[in-house]
Amino acid sequence: MSILIIEAFYGGSHKQLVDLLQEELGDCVVYTLPAKKWHWRARTSALYFSQTIPISEHYRTLFASSVLNLTELAALRPDLGKLKKILYFHENQLIYPVKKCQERDFQYGYNQILSCLVADVVVFNSVFNMESFLTSIGKFMKLIPDHRPKDLESIIRPKCQVIYFPIRFPDVSRLEAVYCGCYPLCPKDLVYPEIFPAEYLYSTPEQLSKRLQNFCKRPDIIRKHLYKGEIAPFSWAALHGKFRSLLTTEPREDL
Repeated sequence: MSILIIEAFYGGSHKQLVDLLQEELGDCVVYTLPAKKWHWRARTSALYFSQTIPISEHYRTLFASSVLNLTELAALRPDLGKLKKILYFHENQLIYPVKKCQERDFQYGYNQILSCLVADVVVFNSVFNMESFLTSIGKFMKLIPDHRPKDLESIIRPKCQVIYFPIRFPDVSRLEAVYCGCYPLCPKDLVYPEIFPAEYLYSTPEQLSKRLQNFCKRPDIIRKHLYKGEIAPFSWAALHGKFRSLLTTEPREDL
């Protein structure tokens, strides 16, 4: 097995992607932890996997989600550190919603930044996810009281790319619903503008309310509507080649 997949939080979209890659690519061996106690997975899973994954000369590529502290794993297991290391972001901890900024645990975002520095390739599931992470690094590192590292965004950005989460699962609710004929109505924010055309977006609660009232008065607008956007680029058929190339290509020497 040449592809080593590690998932510290094996549930939801994390599980779905791992299962899909294992099913479709075949040449994989997978190590996981159950999807519970997320904070402890982020803190301690690297040590667990360092003791659990047997040494093998057959591994060529390591694929892990950003829950794993890749830096710790590479240090604890130098044999794994030599592989082509791919870090996949389902979400990022630099902008993950918290009630108060003071409640954000610095360590989780810091771990993700360190993992990016160690990774050969960093993959995000949307442009929004990628840009929100990269452009937040500078501000985030200013939380360090002194002796702050510099230029981290410029170091990490060249190794970043976007590969969308493939449409094949009910959990990708809006895209699946649109594929089945539903009319999308989404906020003009986050990832939605890069997926849906402008006519399916609203900017304010008032705009949303007005659109919904109009649909209630004229349900035929919805029933007869033909979606004007593109679904195909988000399908597994379109993304299969990108994932295969990502997981089977040797790392660049300049990374």
